Amino acid sequence: MVYSPVASVIFSVRNGGKTSAGDIGRLPVTVGQAASVVKASAQYGNPFSRTIKQGLRILNSDYVARNLGKVVKFASDNINPLIVVSSGIKVAMADKEQRKDVLIAEAGCLAGMFAGEGWMKKNLAKYLDKIPMNKKWIPILKGIVFVTGSITSSLIGEKIGKKVAEFFNGKPQEKSSAQAQTPIYNPLNYRA
Repeated sequence: MVYSPVASVIFSVRNGGKTSAGDIGRLPVTVGQAASVVKASAQYGNPFSRTIKQGLRILNSDYVARNLGKVVKFASDNINPLIVVSSGIKVAMADKEQRKDVLIAEAGCLAGMFAGEGWMKKNLAKYLDKIPMNKKWIPILKGIVFVTGSITSSLIGEKIGKKVAEFFNGKPQEKSSAQAQTPIYNPLNYRA
């Protein structure tokens, strides 16, 4: 189920960026989210959506495209499991000595994302629908808030996961040399 076409657009662009940056496990997620955008766009009654519907009908008439379409449909129907698989790929590809830390951080990231998105799917609409603004802008606002909340909750979960990994390793992460040398407070130089 697509929460918001706007959110799907933003997520597909974001995951496309992750894929092009080397996170190959995000490729099926990107394809699935892009397919969700196309599917949602075809639901409207404007010339753009009619063109999409016509293109989808033509693709469905071709044997290879129809079978590729089944793969794409599977990806769009299973975004969250594919995100979990992409995290597993990230763990499997990590250096052996860092694998446990990456696993804990990824688990935190996923837990944060699922908790945040679950809360938003149940509660976000009742708060955003009360905002006094033109109702045609509410779906866009919902999409932006959903993406922001999802990313924020996954980042918080990842940070918690990294802290848990540090705790189990018995060592906090070392500060960079620039952080170690920079004092927190610099007294004002009155002579200048």
